[in-house]
Amino acid sequence: MRQVVLASVVLGLTLTPAAAFKKLEGYFIAEQACEAYQSKNRQTNPGNVLTSPRIAYDIKGINKQGGDYFQIQVDDAPVTQLRWVSTSCGVHVMDAGTVTVDPVVDPGITPVTGGQESTDNLLTLSWQPAFCEIRPGKQECQDLNSGNLPHTTRQLSIHGLWPQPKGNDYCGVSASVRNLDKPGNWHLLPAPEIDTETADALAAAMPGFASFLHYHEWIKHGTCYFGDGGADEYYDDTLYLTGLVNDSAVGDLFFNNVGRQVSGAQIRAAFDDAFGVGTGARVLIKCTNDGGRTLINEIWLSLKGQITPTSDLGELMLAANETGMGCTDGLIDPTGLQ
Repeated sequence: MRQVVLASVVLGLTLTPAAAFKKLEGYFIAEQACEAYQSKNRQTNPGNVLTSPRIAYDIKGINKQGGDYFQIQVDDAPVTQLRWVSTSCGVHVMDAGTVTVDPVVDPGITPVTGGQESTDNLLTLSWQPAFCEIRPGKQECQDLNSGNLPHTTRQLSIHGLWPQPKGNDYCGVSASVRNLDKPGNWHLLPAPEIDTETADALAAAMPGFASFLHYHEWIKHGTCYFGDGGADEYYDDTLYLTGLVNDSAVGDLFFNNVGRQVSGAQIRAAFDDAFGVGTGARVLIKCTNDGGRTLINEIWLSLKGQITPTSDLGELMLAANETGMGCTDGLIDPTGLQ
C-alpha cells in the first residue's frame, strides 16, 4: 500500500453487469478507518484490522455488480491479506490521480409546492459519549474516544429536528434517493445547500457531520420542514434551539454530572427551571443498555409553533402536548469505552 493525493478528475463507474464477484484493477483509497473483514457475511476480522485514511490498497474486485463490498489486499494482515471493506469507506481509482466512483449528481428531490413550514416538531439531542459506546467504529466516535472532540463532553449534540407526525418524511424525495439512504451510503446522498457559517457551526454541534448525518437528516426530515430558506434555515433553526438548551440549566445538569446517575425527574426539573414550569413534561428521555449499564442516550423535545431566530423555547414546548418520561434513570456516560 502507498500514500496518495487524490486529483479532481472524476470518471464514471465502468463495471459490466455480473451476478457475482467482479475483478477490478487499480486501487482502493480509504477515506476513513473501516473494518477490513476476512468474511463480509460473518464480519470476522482477525487482528481487528482497520483501513487507514488516504492510504491506497491494491484492489482485487467487488462482490457483485453494484455491490457493497470491495475486496482489497492489506499487507501484513493476519490469517489472510485479502479483506473486504464497505464501498462506502472509500473510492476505487485506476491510479493515484483518477477516481472511478463519485456521489450521485442527480439531486433526486422535487420541491413540494404549497408546503407550509412545519409547526409540529421534535428536537432530538444526543449525549455523544453514550452513542459512541454502542457505535465506536463511526468516524465521529473514533475522534471522540481519541480525545479530539472535547466539546461533546460539555454539551448535548444534535441528532435532528423532525417534523411531525411520525412518518412525515422524505417529502419530494425520489425512490432512488430514498433507497440510497442507509448509514453506509449517506455520503452518496445529495448534499444540503447550506452556507459556510452554518456548516462550520453544524460540524461542531453535530458530531455525526463526520459521517454525513446532516445529509441523511436533511433528506429524511428537513425536506418536510418547508422553511423558506431551505436546508440553511432548517439547520439554522436546529442550531438555535440546541444552543438554548446547552446554555441553560439542562446543559449544566449534563456537564456537572458526567459519570453520575441522573434521574428523568431531574432532567425534567431542569427544563422547568430553565424554560418554565410544565416544559419538562414535554421531554421524552431515551436510554440505551451497555454491558449492564443504563446510559442516557437522547432527549426528545416536543415543540409546537413556528421556529424563528427569536423563538422562545419555553413557549414552543408549552404549546405542545405532554409526553411520557420514557427512561426514568441513567448514567451520564464519560468519554471513552467503558
